[in-house]
Amino acid sequence: MSGIVRRYNGRPVTKEELDQLLPPKEDWLAAPPMVTDTYSEHDPLISEGCGVMKSQVKETRDMIRQHNIQGAAVHENGQVRFTSRRARKEFLARRGLVDNEASYGD
Repeated sequence: MSGIVRRYNGRPVTKEELDQLLPPKEDWLAAPPMVTDTYSEHDPLISEGCGVMKSQVKETRDMIRQHNIQGAAVHENGQVRFTSRRARKEFLARRGLVDNEASYGD
């Protein structure tokens, strides 16, 4: 199939019909998109990619405490637990890394 097929409730419709049924927004950039991949206390991100070796756990905990990074904690096995994207962004910035995903809207 080489063209765009628009469907509404399972039936094919033309662009004009679809625009009548679902009018396009004047400025779709006026409101930010809904973000569904947030972290919280009850649904944290446990990261091994951001993690450290077991021998670096104490040093990493001291760094988190020294820079007062809220929402980041290091497990005994070296995994890092994040409860916010801001914590992940600050944690990685302190390690000299850039987090392209966590900086949106923070």
